Amino acid sequence: MRVADEYLKCVGFISHPHPEKLRYVGTVFVVATDDGMLHLVTAKHVAETFDPGTFVVAMNAKDGAPRFAQSGDDIRWFYHPTEEKSVDVAVCPFAVPDVSLFDARSIPEKTFASDAVIAEYGIGLGDELIVVGLFTRYFGTSKIIPIVRTGNIAMMPTDKVPVKDFGEIDAYLAESRSIGGLSGSPVFVRSTLNLPTVTKDGAPAVISGLGPTHFLGLMHGHWELPLGFSTFEQAEAVNMGVSIVIPAKKVLEVLYHPELVKKRLEAVEKKKGNYPVAE
Repeated sequence: MRVADEYLKCVGFISHPHPEKLRYVGTVFVVATDDGMLHLVTAKHVAETFDPGTFVVAMNAKDGAPRFAQSGDDIRWFYHPTEEKSVDVAVCPFAVPDVSLFDARSIPEKTFASDAVIAEYGIGLGDELIVVGLFTRYFGTSKIIPIVRTGNIAMMPTDKVPVKDFGEIDAYLAESRSIGGLSGSPVFVRSTLNLPTVTKDGAPAVISGLGPTHFLGLMHGHWELPLGFSTFEQAEAVNMGVSIVIPAKKVLEVLYHPELVKKRLEAVEKKKGNYPVAE
């Protein structure tokens, strides 16, 4: 399936500031809440490598060249308000003075695959996934180039899943290889559309195809094989082809962290101030 450009434009790469060369360590993506406010979202384990401290986000500008935005010293990442240790999600306002110069698209809150949306559209095992993010071995020079990985929903457990460093968490499992740079990437799902028809003999039948696209969640990473490799890079390279996805509802819970909601309300009272708004 051809992936629409909008999916490619919602992501950026995050790095520590470096005077000579940026070293990207993960993916961020842009989300717009229903009030139109823009946020950067990534995995908590990625954000914690910068928090506290500044970071640089690279995305493409409207002139086609890479553009870099450095956070201020007072930037704050927000984590889950009640389950910080078990939800691998981090959010901060996408508050840069030149945000309008980025050729960026945001993921609207209305596209989030909540439990109700999953039930309504029958999203489940086998549905097609799209993951957009950073390929650390090549990410472009004259422009920022994300990589697209595809797969399928492999498991949607009702029980919590044991994950290294996070304990028991809410997660989906995907049949899709993950790499280090994809940590924090958005994961989209295409629901299955079933159209009733009849056979040549007049018997009832169904034709299945791709339905609407929804934001399923955030890529945590892959499920590692416990082979005892001596270096992180070797361990990262070998996995079972099973990736761990943090559900969209957990991302939404962080977006509605009480303190973050307060900041948005204050921005509205001040006629948005420096809080970025979706176009």
